[in-house]
Amino acid sequence: MNDLLKQIIAFSVSIIVAAAIYFGAYLPLRKSQMHIDAILNLQNGKVHSVGDLNDLFDPVLDFYSPIGQDEITSYYLGILINIINQQTDRTVIDVLAKQAENRMAPILQVEKGFSFNQNLYTLGSIYKIAAIKFKDKVYYDKAVNIFQEGLEYSPKRLIFLKGLFDLYSVNLDDQSKAREVGEIILKNWPDDKSTRDLIDKIK
Repeated sequence: MNDLLKQIIAFSVSIIVAAAIYFGAYLPLRKSQMHIDAILNLQNGKVHSVGDLNDLFDPVLDFYSPIGQDEITSYYLGILINIINQQTDRTVIDVLAKQAENRMAPILQVEKGFSFNQNLYTLGSIYKIAAIKFKDKVYYDKAVNIFQEGLEYSPKRLIFLKGLFDLYSVNLDDQSKAREVGEIILKNWPDDKSTRDLIDKIK
């Protein structure tokens, strides 16, 4: 092997190692550090508006890393659902629901990831809360579609069944669907008293 070929091989190996370190270690570490800083600022009470929340988490969510995006999105959606649960302002909820939808869009496109099912459920729950709070059919349909999609990936998974059951139970036009889903839940989880009590009321 001549010296030139050795140099080419050595240079190529160096490039590969450097790329592996950069994409496999540096970028995930940097994203993780940014995420921790955002969490600490949130916990220290530095968020007083939707704008403050976006200023904290948009840089983290927009920072590219081949690892960690799904998990950080999951945490972010958890923050949004907590806010939406306590919020009564329709405008704020609409904005946060749209942000959740936009952040989930890339994850829904690839349909995979460690936190995919949890993220799907959280997005559906955001729609569910808005649907019930405002008796909004658009949010209702979105929530139903998300929970049904979740059952396509994980048939008979309780969180998706419960999501559908909660929605159908508050819609007089879907009472028969509520009973159907409730019976599936009880067949697999016969000790679920809250579901049994609600089915008895529906009947």
